[in-house]
Amino acid sequence: MISRFDHAVIGVRDLEAAMARYRALGFETNPGGRHTGLGTANAIIRFGLDYLELLTVADAEEAARAGGSSQVLLELLRDREGALAGYALATTAIEEDAARLARAGLAATGPFAMERLRPDGRLLSWRLLVPEGVSWRRPWPFLIQWDQPDDQRLSWERPGTHPNGATRVLGVSVAVADLAAAVALYRDALGLAPEVAGDRATVAVGGFQIELLPPAAGAEVAQTLAEIGEGPVAVTLGVRDLAQTEAVLTEAGVAWQRVTGPTPGIRVEPDQAVGARLVFRPVEPA
Repeated sequence: MISRFDHAVIGVRDLEAAMARYRALGFETNPGGRHTGLGTANAIIRFGLDYLELLTVADAEEAARAGGSSQVLLELLRDREGALAGYALATTAIEEDAARLARAGLAATGPFAMERLRPDGRLLSWRLLVPEGVSWRRPWPFLIQWDQPDDQRLSWERPGTHPNGATRVLGVSVAVADLAAAVALYRDALGLAPEVAGDRATVAVGGFQIELLPPAAGAEVAQTLAEIGEGPVAVTLGVRDLAQTEAVLTEAGVAWQRVTGPTPGIRVEPDQAVGARLVFRPVEPA
């Protein structure tokens, strides 16, 4: 039922400042709109059906009244400018996903309807299924099923032309407190197929990869767990030409580091990307 990666969410305190920073990072960034009744608003960095979402609390009182994920986002951003908050996988059978979560013993909220009013007046709508009722800083994704057909949504929010050469989201790395428990959760509650290798596990969803990382996987993971708990620790993006990405970042004065290992890449740390760690790797055109 889970068909693909949908989007990763970066919570930001100041949406306009975050949009400006991501444009400096080489992304085409566009206003998304307000989430009805939740007190939140967003901006979209779109590649295709996959995208990054910059999400802010636009109305603190409304967010507090909404509770749930809105309240958690409010608290997450109280002492920081931004942070990787969560990620969504798309599904074509959200009611069946809800039943599977229930059989696995993982309480969830939904499916429930949501909507976002775009600046052009068009209304996007979808249904969400949220394990434990909170989307942010959890070791698992939330699930989304869109009401509008894919081609219609892409005609409303066209994929961007990103100066840094980014073409798609390749994966997300998730800090987990207990690797065995996380593997069981992704297998039994989400119906996916984690593969364990050493001190980590990977989960393939189409061409997208989820990496599950326990504290032993590295200092960055242990630090994330200590500071803000389980949840995403990095997002990996595919780019056409790594040299182009390096040039754009350098011209903008963005600090970056080379990624060592079998696959070349560069990394931008959270202090350069409003709380999100971004990894860029070269990929062949889709």
